[in-house]
Amino acid sequence: MLRWLEFRALEAKHKALSILLAVNVTFFFVSLIMLLVGVNNRGAINREAKMYPLLSKRIFVEDPNDLIINFVPLRARLEAYRKSVTTPLGIYFEYLPSGTSVGVDSNDVFFGASLLKLPVAMKAYRLIEEGKLDPNQEVSIEPKHIDKGFGNLWKRGVGAKITIREAIRLSVAESDNTADHILRDLVEPRPVSDVFDYLDIDTGLAAGPGAGVTTRGFSSVLRSLYLSSYLAYRDSNELLNLMTTSPHNTRIVAGVPEGIKVAHKVGIYQQPDNKDVQVHADCGLVYAPRRPYILCIMNGDVIDKATTRMVDISRMVYDYVSSVN
Repeated sequence: MLRWLEFRALEAKHKALSILLAVNVTFFFVSLIMLLVGVNNRGAINREAKMYPLLSKRIFVEDPNDLIINFVPLRARLEAYRKSVTTPLGIYFEYLPSGTSVGVDSNDVFFGASLLKLPVAMKAYRLIEEGKLDPNQEVSIEPKHIDKGFGNLWKRGVGAKITIREAIRLSVAESDNTADHILRDLVEPRPVSDVFDYLDIDTGLAAGPGAGVTTRGFSSVLRSLYLSSYLAYRDSNELLNLMTTSPHNTRIVAGVPEGIKVAHKVGIYQQPDNKDVQVHADCGLVYAPRRPYILCIMNGDVIDKATTRMVDISRMVYDYVSSVN
C-alpha cells in the first residue's frame, strides 16, 4: 500500500512538472512571437516615418517620449519683446513634442493676405484625393486670373496652360497670385472657409477685404498638416515639402541656423490707398533636431521693421528651444 501511494505521488509530481514545462514552453514561444511582432511593427513604423519625414512622429509612434521643457522663461522674453513694439504684433509658438504653447496677443486679428493661399491649396489636394480633380489636368490662364502683385506666372499671358499640380506649387512655394486665382476658380465656392470650418478655426474682420486670421488660429492649419489630420500622409508631406522650398526666407528662416528645415508660408498686405497700413506675416514649422515647433508671427508695420522683428523673434525662440535643458 505504501509503495502504491509513493508511486501515485511520484506520478502526480511528474504530471505537475510536465504541466509546468508545457506552460514555460508556451510562454517562451508566445513571448518570442510578441517580440517578433513588436520588431516587425517597429520596422513598419520606421519605414512609414521615413516615407513621410515632414509629418509628426506621433502619427507613427504609439507612445512617444516627449521632451519636457519649461517655457515660462521664453514666455517672459516674448512678452517683454512685445512691450517694446508699438505697432500690432501677434506671436504664437507651439512645441510639437508636448503641445505646450505660448501666445502673445495671439488672438489679435490680422488680414490673412497670402497666408490664405495655403488652405486653398489644401482644399485642392482634398478634391484630388476625392477624385474630383486631376493634378495633371491642364487649365488655361484667363484674364480674370492675371495678377501682377506677386509672382511671375502672369507673364506667360492669357491662354497659356498650366497643370493643377504646377499651380499648387507656384501658389504655395512662390506665393504666386495668378496661380492662387486659378486654384480658387477650381475649388470654389468656399475653399478657405471649408478648411477653416473643418479645423474649427474662427475667422474675423480685418483691414482690407477677405478673411481675418490670428496667429493662434492659423497655426491650426500648420498643425493639421504636421499631424496629417486633413489630408492623407502623402499629400500632407508633399505640401509641407513645397513649403520648405519657398524662396522668401528673410523672416523666420533667417532666424534659425543654416540647414534647419522650415516649412512656412509668408503673407504680405498693403492697403492700396495707404502705404502705412501694412501686414507682414510668416508662419511655419521649424524642424529643430528632436524639438520641432510651430512659430507664427504677424506684424502690422512697414516691411523693414516687420522683417527685423520676425527675425529677432525667430532667433529668440530657436536659441531657447535648442539650448534649454
